[in-house]
Amino acid sequence: MTNRAAPLKRPFALMPDVSNITVMRIVFYTLSCIILVSLGEIVVSQGQTGSSLSLTHSFLYFLMGVAAATIANSTGAGGGIVFLPIFISLGFSPAESLSTSLAIQCFGMSSGSLAWVSYKSKEESGFFAQWRNFYPMVVMAMLSSCAGIIVAQRILPDPYIDIELLFSIFSFFVGSYILIRTLRVKTELSGRETSLSSHEQFALIIISFVGGVITAWISVGVGELLLIYLIAIGVRLNVAVAVAVCVSAVSVLAAIPFYMTDQVVSLNVLVFAAPGALIGGFIARHIAVWLGAHRLKMAASGWIILSSLPYLIFSLAK
Repeated sequence: MTNRAAPLKRPFALMPDVSNITVMRIVFYTLSCIILVSLGEIVVSQGQTGSSLSLTHSFLYFLMGVAAATIANSTGAGGGIVFLPIFISLGFSPAESLSTSLAIQCFGMSSGSLAWVSYKSKEESGFFAQWRNFYPMVVMAMLSSCAGIIVAQRILPDPYIDIELLFSIFSFFVGSYILIRTLRVKTELSGRETSLSSHEQFALIIISFVGGVITAWISVGVGELLLIYLIAIGVRLNVAVAVAVCVSAVSVLAAIPFYMTDQVVSLNVLVFAAPGALIGGFIARHIAVWLGAHRLKMAASGWIILSSLPYLIFSLAK
């Protein structure tokens, strides 16, 4: 009979323990509050708030941040696909829409990634074999995604194709595939226990690079692509979502400096949407675990399908 207690024996100092992660989360939320308060003072000094209409908009931005970050961090798919069409519909320029979406996600996805890393340290006692590849996958995907973002922002020209429409079509069909597959497979497995092969690692690097390029163009992409790929190769769902969220968090942090010198981020939106995103990122992991693997796949596929519809409908209405 297989001894299942063996996986509990792991090197102590490989990665941060629970107490260190808690300190990291406290520092992150403290710094986030300081940054947002400072930005809020700039917004007030510029006289951008005060009317009842702006207060109503500010509250809606807050709710938008909560909703988008909760869904994004619980399913692994990015929240930028929600922010972009909303900002464009409000009359923001493409650069302002993209940069503001990335800036909000810097807070929301970082909050969610820390929550998932904290959960990893708790769940891996029972699923150590499934979680042992977590950090290697995150590092490989993170470096590749950041490389894709840098190449897209510094070297590649703006895409001549309608990348939003192309990605929406792709998302719709992939989300439909995951949904159909989930409905057919009722029993969820505990997830693969073996390391990724060299071919799987190469595919992970390429997919992450492409996802980084797409993220640089439309502020979403790498998390969704990673989630789809990791599910396809049998990675435990919680691990797949955690990897997608962590890589997305690092990716948006790598993408936002490109826009800082141009000052195109809408601070009036950021200072109200970002606190909501922090809350959404904090509670998302709890919602994902509560849903369970089967319902989480249903939610993820539904989110991917729904996120593709705004661009599809907008394109058809032209």
